[in-house]
Amino acid sequence: MNTAIRMVAMMIVLAGLTGCGSLMHPRAGEFLEQAKGASGVETQINLTNMIETSIKAVRGQTDYEAGLDALHNQVYALKKSACQVTDEQAKTLAYAKAMTLRREVGIIFHRLWKTRDDQAKRDMHLDLLAHRIGELREALQAVKG
Repeated sequence: MNTAIRMVAMMIVLAGLTGCGSLMHPRAGEFLEQAKGASGVETQINLTNMIETSIKAVRGQTDYEAGLDALHNQVYALKKSACQVTDEQAKTLAYAKAMTLRREVGIIFHRLWKTRDDQAKRDMHLDLLAHRIGELREALQAVKG
């Protein structure tokens, strides 16, 4: 019993030190670094390009697990990249729209993940995700100017 309690305590400490995102999205930092732009908005634009490429690679594939895993990490990297946006950019209407679209991307990906075993539903959600990613990129381009 004491061993089980110690294991749970160690997991909580480990998650607290590294952050849960590091456990659930181990490659998100790698994608964030690859997409690094001159500003937070440029980084997000680069990530939307990466995500769009991943969506195209996964669509219609029967062996989709690795592609969805990469897409999962990229979507999380997109979420993390919001911290790099300047206060001035964050106050614009275009960025408010971008934030709403980014949240929608997360929700769509969550539904995609839940229905990943059904190819028709997976492809439908991938199409919707691609559409929202395109809208997000347009909103981010407006912030960039």
